Amino acid sequence: MIVFTVHERAHPAADRIERAEELRFVRDGFSWAACVFGPFWMLAHGLWLIAAVYIALTFGSAAGLDALAVVPVWSALVSAALNVLLGFEATSLRRWALERRGWQMVGTVSGRSRAECERRFFEAWLPGEPAIRPSIESARALRSEGLSGQPMSRLVDVART
Repeated sequence: MIVFTVHERAHPAADRIERAEELRFVRDGFSWAACVFGPFWMLAHGLWLIAAVYIALTFGSAAGLDALAVVPVWSALVSAALNVLLGFEATSLRRWALERRGWQMVGTVSGRSRAECERRFFEAWLPGEPAIRPSIESARALRSEGLSGQPMSRLVDVART
């Protein structure tokens, strides 16, 4: 089974189809691409800060081990361990970066493939979403005015008489 978390922008589009196209599906589990191509994977996903920390850790550990006159094999093992750790934490780092940018997690879904996960998510998510999400201004207007365009307090007064 494959598990994905689904994330949406802080200020999504009004149309639910446009909102659906903007959703990000982040797969849970080990990332071989992040393990093998660490910095390139990070830059491809826009994880600039994490890439800078990774590069600093890599060069810092290499310089520290070199200053301690450790056998070069240990330096390679530390680098490999850092890459394996990155592979395990890659999806958590992507979620963290999305959350930092204001994205919100709207759900999780599991299935046998990405296509099945997307289908399952949209089958459950789309029926509950309005075709067009009202803007903040129109939602305030609907709350303060009735369907006839008169203020709600006026409609309540008319109903009491």
